[in-house]
Amino acid sequence: MVTYFENQLRGYNVVLAALRAFSQDICKNCIGLSGSQTKIIKGLKKLRMDLEGSTTSESDKRQILARIERCAELAAALDVAEEVECQKTAGNCKIGPGCFLTAGAMGLMKEITEPAPSLATPVATG
Repeated sequence: MVTYFENQLRGYNVVLAALRAFSQDICKNCIGLSGSQTKIIKGLKKLRMDLEGSTTSESDKRQILARIERCAELAAALDVAEEVECQKTAGNCKIGPGCFLTAGAMGLMKEITEPAPSLATPVATG
């Protein structure tokens, strides 16, 4: 069970680092950054609740909760402008269709934390 929480936190670390980098550039004014920040904070709250309800040992829970709290602090500290708008619509976006923020921070999170499908297991089509 501990592995699940550790993998989730690895994902959050990567996503938070990317969001921090974006918040120090033109994306600071982007509505996508604000939305991603909100999703990360909500996801961390859910992770905390899942941990508290798990059968993980109290010692492991304390360690993992400390890491969750640190991630929550980093997420809350992201430098997001007070007034945000879609930078594509405003004509300021330099990233274009590869935008991480509009593609979704949680999409990247999913790529990091969910196991890849086994090659031995056929993928359903249709």
